[in-house]
Amino acid sequence: MATATKTPAKYNTPLRQAQRDQTRTRIKTAARDLFHANHYDSTTMDEIAVAAGLRRSTLYLHYRDKAEILADVIADYAPKAKAVLSRLPGPAPSLRQLQSWVREVAKVVEEERVHLSIILELRRRHDSWDALENLTNELLAALGEHNPGFAAAARRDADPMLRARGLLLMQELTYSCEIFLENPADPRGKAMLAVTAEDFHAFLSPKAA
Repeated sequence: MATATKTPAKYNTPLRQAQRDQTRTRIKTAARDLFHANHYDSTTMDEIAVAAGLRRSTLYLHYRDKAEILADVIADYAPKAKAVLSRLPGPAPSLRQLQSWVREVAKVVEEERVHLSIILELRRRHDSWDALENLTNELLAALGEHNPGFAAAARRDADPMLRARGLLLMQELTYSCEIFLENPADPRGKAMLAVTAEDFHAFLSPKAA
């Protein structure tokens, strides 16, 4: 996560802090929208400053570069994603429970599609690897809150095969939700969610342990 520029204590009044937080929110919102519309690689700090309605010098008072802004954009997304993933029932949920949970995840994906599109783009390009790797581990750990298999996959020293299964299931979940949300009435999208629930059920089944 980006390290904020520290303000001397005597000037760090509640009002100043509120103004600082508001400015950083403007920057993150502008950057997030530009990363989504124009892609991360193509976005410049000058464009972010203009979109946020700030001078370039003001932007650099808050962030050293766009990688720092990206880290904060990802950090804003993480709590929402972790909250819904941690509700994965376990340790041996029924298929019906998983079908209900997958639909719940789809609702969150619908709300956070801008964040997800940025993260998926960067994952494919291997940009900001450290931030994405940390996010991946946090999301796997959230899935593992009630499920030992995912908890083990989140460890840095995880068995490669187990971690691969965990990562593929997480990617399948995201992809299925995106396909479903393109046209919720399309039976093919509904089938994607159903198959994803079945795949999670197979992974979490005691027989698979």
